[in-house]
Amino acid sequence: MKRVMAIAASVILLTLAILFWGSIEDSPPPPGAASTPSELRPQRPVELDQQTAHEPAAIDKPAAVKIEGFAVRRDGQGNLLPGPETRALFDSLARQQGPLPADQWKDHILESYRQRLGEPAYTQLEALLNRYIEYNLALQLLPMDGVASLGAALDHVGQIRQEYLGEANAAMFQDWQQMETFTRQFVEQVTSSSQDVAQLQQALQEQVYALPVTVQANAQKVLDQSQDLFNALSTSTGADRDLIQGIAEQMAARALMQPDFTFGEPSAEFMSQYNRYTSARQNLLATGRIQSEDDPELAALRQRYFSGPELLRVKTLDRAEMY
Repeated sequence: MKRVMAIAASVILLTLAILFWGSIEDSPPPPGAASTPSELRPQRPVELDQQTAHEPAAIDKPAAVKIEGFAVRRDGQGNLLPGPETRALFDSLARQQGPLPADQWKDHILESYRQRLGEPAYTQLEALLNRYIEYNLALQLLPMDGVASLGAALDHVGQIRQEYLGEANAAMFQDWQQMETFTRQFVEQVTSSSQDVAQLQQALQEQVYALPVTVQANAQKVLDQSQDLFNALSTSTGADRDLIQGIAEQMAARALMQPDFTFGEPSAEFMSQYNRYTSARQNLLATGRIQSEDDPELAALRQRYFSGPELLRVKTLDRAEMY
């Protein structure tokens, strides 16, 4: 019992750190990754913004380009068709870069595929990668205070995902319902199963293998980060089921919110500009008119100090402070 409670305490104490831009360095394209199943189909073309949307004449190129084993699909006009494979590609690239901060590779990691993708899809894929990275940073920075259950946590993450990915969200996460179903089954089985712990782990592992390949890595995180819980269950008897359920939900939520991306230290240039912006923002907040990071006045202030991808990063930081 004490061991289980200790695990609960260690899980709840999540450290959140605000990290910024790093300098960009060249690195060679990473090695290949596993292919994704063909039955997962992307949705209609997604125009990320006015700068990345293109409407050229029809092009004579394959509908899909394989990048690191993942299919990047396009429509007849060469526009990107996001799908679960797109998300899996981004996660795979992040894992292969290891501890290298995302800001040091995100602007050139796709460059070698530019010609094969064509300009429209390449530009849109790069923009979507930037948004996906910011979404992952937001997961790290935004606390889950007040989230009472795993279901509430999943809903909360879904809202954040929609805000960062917009129209591309539904297409990129069309397989995510199976991941959420597995997560709920994990909590239920850990809480109520009468199986031997080793048998329970084996059964859960087999369920991971049965999931679409695009969510298997995420599901595996749930099991990998639950080893202490399994160890405690194997050596304790009569543990409180409500307590076990709470720990299992916390571990599952933590695994789903832990990104594969690493975030580095800020550049001196960004930090200097951010300090000036912070001073101006504090003056604006002192008026009492600002209620959220989406307030038009605050958005206008960000645009005075930043442009391009930096705008999304600063909004993420504003949200982390104001949450």
